[in-house]
Amino acid sequence: MIRSGADATLPADEPVGRSLLAALRQRAGTIATLVVFLLALLALQSLLRDFHYHQIVAQLKSLSARQLLIALPCAVLSYVTLTGYDYSALRYVGAKLPYRLISFASFTSYAVSNNLGFTLLSGGSIRFRLYSAAGVSAGNIAKVILFAAVTFPIGLCAVASFAFLTAPGELAPIVHVSPTVAAIIGGVALAIILAMLLTAALNRGPITIWRIRIEIPSVRMVAAQMAISGIDIVFAAGVLYAVLPPLAGIGFWGFLGLYSVALLLGVVSHVPGGIGVFESIMLLGLSHAAPGAAILGGIIAYRAIYFLLPLVVAGVLLAGNEFLWRKPARLAQLRVIGGVGSRLVPPFMAALVFVAGVILLISGAAPEADWRLSLLEGIVPLTVLEVSHILGSLIGVLLLILARGLYRRLDSAWYVSVAALAAAVVVSLVKGLDYEEAAVVGIVLAMLVPCRREFYRRARIADLRVTTGWLLAIAGVIGGIVWITLFTTKHVEYSRELWWQFAFFDHAPRSIRATFVAVVLLVVFSLDHLFRPISTAPHLPTDDEMDAVRKIVPMTQRPEANVVFLRDKALLFNDDRTAFIMYGVRGRTWVALGDPVGPPSEAPELIWRFREMCDRAGGRPAFYQVSAETLPCYLDVGLTPIKVGEEARVDLRDFSLDQPGRKDLRYAVRRAEREGLAFSVVPRAEITPLLLRQLKYVSNTWLDTRSTSEKRFSVGAFDPDYLSEFDIAVVRVNGRAVAFANIWVADDGRQGAVDVMRFDSEASTYTMEFLFTELLLWAKARGMESLGLGMAPLSGLAARELAPMWQRLGSIVFQAGERFYNFRGLRLFKDKFKPSWEPRYLVCQGGLAPLRVFSDTAALIAGSMRSVVAK
Repeated sequence: MIRSGADATLPADEPVGRSLLAALRQRAGTIATLVVFLLALLALQSLLRDFHYHQIVAQLKSLSARQLLIALPCAVLSYVTLTGYDYSALRYVGAKLPYRLISFASFTSYAVSNNLGFTLLSGGSIRFRLYSAAGVSAGNIAKVILFAAVTFPIGLCAVASFAFLTAPGELAPIVHVSPTVAAIIGGVALAIILAMLLTAALNRGPITIWRIRIEIPSVRMVAAQMAISGIDIVFAAGVLYAVLPPLAGIGFWGFLGLYSVALLLGVVSHVPGGIGVFESIMLLGLSHAAPGAAILGGIIAYRAIYFLLPLVVAGVLLAGNEFLWRKPARLAQLRVIGGVGSRLVPPFMAALVFVAGVILLISGAAPEADWRLSLLEGIVPLTVLEVSHILGSLIGVLLLILARGLYRRLDSAWYVSVAALAAAVVVSLVKGLDYEEAAVVGIVLAMLVPCRREFYRRARIADLRVTTGWLLAIAGVIGGIVWITLFTTKHVEYSRELWWQFAFFDHAPRSIRATFVAVVLLVVFSLDHLFRPISTAPHLPTDDEMDAVRKIVPMTQRPEANVVFLRDKALLFNDDRTAFIMYGVRGRTWVALGDPVGPPSEAPELIWRFREMCDRAGGRPAFYQVSAETLPCYLDVGLTPIKVGEEARVDLRDFSLDQPGRKDLRYAVRRAEREGLAFSVVPRAEITPLLLRQLKYVSNTWLDTRSTSEKRFSVGAFDPDYLSEFDIAVVRVNGRAVAFANIWVADDGRQGAVDVMRFDSEASTYTMEFLFTELLLWAKARGMESLGLGMAPLSGLAARELAPMWQRLGSIVFQAGERFYNFRGLRLFKDKFKPSWEPRYLVCQGGLAPLRVFSDTAALIAGSMRSVVAK
């Protein structure tokens, strides 16, 4: 929680209703997806109105070994072909990586994105983690993700054109159009393919669309994309074709055309895995060729083979990686991905636990086999059977919620998930001898247990909060479960007495009760969650908090942490008050300044807490001026780094004016001394009101000369109480102060930095060189190892064509923005002292979010957006 004072000038809590409406507006896309999914379920209900649940089960039981021996290799070949997406994309951007890494990244990303949907986000985040650790730049990874995303529709057009042009008569009744229209559809798809090839052939260089430069692949690469994606789609279609019942009058090519249409509409709907949408299109197209229940049974088998099985295999690989990581060095060669792969464990385990919850809920809604209940009769009491059935659904809902905690790496979520999965194994056997279900849940449990070290965040399970989007996803699952309950019990006439019927072979009452309990639990949890008071109102720090800060800052290795004494930022502490994050809020943007202050071991947990705090408040999280060393922590919480400049730091251990290359500094010091400049450092204990008045005059003159206002947030400001916290270096002429700089100290006096720097414009032109040089010599004499000279904004950004867009934009501003800010001059001045330059980053959400974060951060520093525009 945030410990805060009462004198708040930062935004206060919004009313619950208003924050709820804001959260729903932010999730408009998710709500639309949920509506599409529910409409698809209604369509399925209509298409299957004349069929019975047992017909679906019969189709699943009738699958022969021959069908499975065709479907399984087709699935394997499809996923092998999918590695070609990443391989060709990496060749496109000029990155060379081992095929074993490419195959691992491709398989795991598609195993997740095929089930969760939103390929650019779910699969893209996995690629970003793996490829960035392998040295591929963020810009190139973005191109790889986009390249792979574009490859799929290219192959879909190729397959659709072939199918519709070669079998228009066969496809006409399937897609409910005339053969002529079917041929026209194929012709349009072919025209798109030819247009792509022609564009690649005629455009040798990049093209610009809306000021965005796009490198056009060669004709050979476009053809390769088409071939790879087409082969993948054919193999994937082969999986479904193999497990379907015989289709009267429909061959494989006609089926392939319908499969392409269903696949396209499933992707466009944004429903995870196209569930419901894909089934509706396939049933609508094949209803005249086979019974609808048998078709749906085949689609269920297809989803189990092509979707769920790869997800489980990917989880096994990651769990195996965790196991091998602990083994002796002789197994080192087997750790292909190593620590990078371990970062993927939490989201993968979260997905698997979520799937396990869905399986338990489906089992609770579906009737048990009579022969299994016959075996349990006389062994398991009816009361135990009924209770275990309801417990199975309760555990299912609990796992859907716990999956969020696993994604957030909570140790309590791991403990409760392990206990819930173990209980689910027992419940599955007791409620209906569902050994298949128990085996699947047991496999998930076996994969989760060795991954304990990846769930390192200490937090109570009661503190777990899920986002509105996650609640909507759970609501979608429950909606599907309600549909399954209605479908499996539609042959039973409803009456109030059903709720109170208890017998071993009364399936409908048991399913209705289990589903009702799941719905009630979700409603109660959602209402409690959405209307729970949000205690995230940021406040300025109290005296008690500042006392804790005074114990932390001197021991940290970050002198910049001293800016906390400005007391203009809210604070987020860890439980032991040994580390903190300082942050400001503007609108929906919550900006943390720098990395967490305190022991490095506390940083990951604090970063997660800040991210979750922003989620609860509907805020946009960002961290400004973070170091390269902590970037993996920010990647783990789903934020994207953008370089914003470099910080100058002078190594004092070998600093001397006698060194070669210091001629200009020696000259500046001699000239300054001849002009009567004198340097001294005033200890904080000796700072007087008279001195502060003299420095105030220098500061006001400096601000007036530049027609600018006082900056805050990321830099110190002239505030008597603030400056009195530090030693101050002063340059005088005839006893009058003409320049000054306060000195930050950290790391037990070994690290230092310069903060507020002001000088009188009428002073000598050598004043600042003299101040900095003497300050460096003074710091060295005090035993400091290094002294920071502050940031050079937008410095060191790449301007190459293949650099990320935000870096290219920053480089342009650095080159052409001298009218508004002395970017180049600041860098050149600090270069005189030959510092080492350390990169600093802004990390935030992707897309266009950085644009808003940049503007809000600038407003926090300047005091208002008007001050940013003014200068």
